Amino acid sequence: MIPVLTKDQAYKLDKETIQSGYLSQEELMDNAGKAVAQYFCEQIRDPFNQKVIVVCGKGNNGGDGVIAHSYLKKYNISSKIVFTEEKHNHFKLFKKYKISNGDFSIYNDNIKFDKYNWIIDAVFGIGLSRSLTDKYIQIFKNLNKNKNIISIDVQSGLSIDSDDSKYFINSKFTLTLGYPKLTHYLIPHNNLIVLDIGFKNNNKFNLQLICKSDILNILKKFILKSNVHKYTKGYVSISAGSNKYPGAAIISSLAAYKTGAGYVNLFFLGNDEMKDNIKCQYPDIILDKLPKSADFCLFGPGYNFNENIKWPNMDGHKSIVCDASILTKASNINDFPQNSILTPHAGEYKKLFNIKNVLDLSSFNKIQKSIKDKIIILKTFNTFIITKDMIYIMDKGPSILSTAGSGDVLSGILVSLLSQGYSRLEASILGTYLHAEAANYYMNNISKDGMIASDLIDCIPNAFNKLRNHA
Repeated sequence: MIPVLTKDQAYKLDKETIQSGYLSQEELMDNAGKAVAQYFCEQIRDPFNQKVIVVCGKGNNGGDGVIAHSYLKKYNISSKIVFTEEKHNHFKLFKKYKISNGDFSIYNDNIKFDKYNWIIDAVFGIGLSRSLTDKYIQIFKNLNKNKNIISIDVQSGLSIDSDDSKYFINSKFTLTLGYPKLTHYLIPHNNLIVLDIGFKNNNKFNLQLICKSDILNILKKFILKSNVHKYTKGYVSISAGSNKYPGAAIISSLAAYKTGAGYVNLFFLGNDEMKDNIKCQYPDIILDKLPKSADFCLFGPGYNFNENIKWPNMDGHKSIVCDASILTKASNINDFPQNSILTPHAGEYKKLFNIKNVLDLSSFNKIQKSIKDKIIILKTFNTFIITKDMIYIMDKGPSILSTAGSGDVLSGILVSLLSQGYSRLEASILGTYLHAEAANYYMNNISKDGMIASDLIDCIPNAFNKLRNHA
């Protein structure tokens, strides 16, 4: 897994690296500026025929920009600097890197940014600690007219630990230094590149980005011949559906089968006519009462409490998954047992925890203190798996997952993995990855538009196959 840093952790890492003598501040900044310039030369098309302007603030991020400019010039790329402040504090760097006075100017409204092919944003990085003034709002608006912007470390203007930023640089690429930062997953990013600037490997952080190697370590080996039958392969019980929402019960049941469950018992909460239709159209799904002591259960998809559906008894089960309507109906997190996995979207999440800001470090910390042994899978454009000790980030899911029923697919995947012997955390990590990769398979091989939940189910085996081929 890759550590993801908060603002305080990023500053602490810099400080500890410098105090340990492993790298000096000057070496860190030189590594950063050089890495940015090298990325430009290696990854930007026709780099030596591009005109670049580096927009620098007065802090360390601005210093990284100054050094990046010096290396761009060294590599024979046309580059200029514009400082956002007249008192920019970087004259020592000018002397060290032999930057002439003709290489820079101070920002004013007459600067024609459109005559440059690329803008490098080195204004704030992680250093922003106040609301933007009107001056910087206008600067950002002017810069954002150019579609080719590269931000160093963080898009300037973003709040590092929250998603509440209103004005920020809309960069095409973000080159983050050493490790990704939390803000990179609170705002949609499409081109995030991690640059190695010499930090020692460090996993002692409570935010972690899930990688394919982590999934391969979790995935159980495929065994061609083994002494199993349909009940021991994976027995799943699902309490779902209603007269209004029968599809949710069907989707979650089929997803459980496609993920590898050997037997899916659906306790359908709709009327007899609906049950008969399900029996006829989906003979693989077994309709029966919910066993009182079933080990692995899913509650909630398609519940309609207006049809006199009662709150289910969730005691006596080894591990449970709770999704959809049951999360909306709950008064708070304490309505669920400790052995549960909850899969709320943003609205359900706000209600369960009585919070205003969903993607916010302080909210995450508050929630971690209250969930005890439960696992929360927060579904946004990225997925956050929240435990009492750690937050795992799954960033693989494409936006085509925002379709009706995709959450029911995920809940079916999760309960199926539990029934096959994965722990709750393993099932959460592997399940969210399979869910995302099934959507990616559809997008890359079938269509970038028009995916529905049943399409997603059909792609689950392809996601498994891709993983097993890598394994």
